Amino acid sequence: MAGENSAGPPHEFPMASVHPVLGPALMISSPVLILGGPSPAASELSQRLRGIDVKVLLASSAETARQALQVDAPELFVVDARSSRRVGDLERVMEGLRASTEPSAVLHWFDADVELERLLETVHPQDDHMAGPISVQEALRRLHLITARLPERTEGERLLVGDLELDTAARTVRRGGRDIDLSDTEFRLLRLLMRHARTVLPKAEILQQVWEYEFAGQANIVELYISYVRKKIEADMPRMIHTVRGAGYVLRPADHGPSSPSSASSAGSP
Repeated sequence: MAGENSAGPPHEFPMASVHPVLGPALMISSPVLILGGPSPAASELSQRLRGIDVKVLLASSAETARQALQVDAPELFVVDARSSRRVGDLERVMEGLRASTEPSAVLHWFDADVELERLLETVHPQDDHMAGPISVQEALRRLHLITARLPERTEGERLLVGDLELDTAARTVRRGGRDIDLSDTEFRLLRLLMRHARTVLPKAEILQQVWEYEFAGQANIVELYISYVRKKIEADMPRMIHTVRGAGYVLRPADHGPSSPSSASSAGSP
């Protein structure tokens, strides 16, 4: 996984850090669940976390939070408890989150006039909180600090879609028992598609999450790397990555029936 193989692209496109001031030492557990109504702070925090390769889960209700717990088992939460953003019955929802996830830590966002009694009742020793206007830069620093209070996650993330398997800790990809060598960019692209399997991802979203910023005049980079990944994971095997014209790309488990496309289909246009 350290570099390109002969079947891959001739070189990697240059990468740019969206917020280089954070530095390489910033470490935040993945994934992070943000619980609360839509807000500019939540939107910016989501983008910044994804920019440092942290999976973000957004939940605006108790039900979506429970679904995220079942699928991704996050240990780190950002809970927007401000009166204009908080979800209904927040205290009960938080009890359920803590009971379902052990260990866990929470960064609470409160209104500026939050009472001390409520802080003491809500914020646990391993947690942290912010009150008043939310600084996303400060939120990132606090997430970094409370991450250190949790046991280190060593198992990584294992994604399985049909016969395709990706392991983030070992940085390996296998399909049908066959090892597949991907470049760093190809690995990030495939991981994104597998995390959102069966969901159509627009080209603009792929560009933002894989390359962290938009290439001016180079949007075709997504098509280029989709074709690279297709050639590697679909060689002599049924197609998994599909183009949805006018919408984007979607990865689905392969259909192994008699009408399944073979390697010939994987050589088609992206």
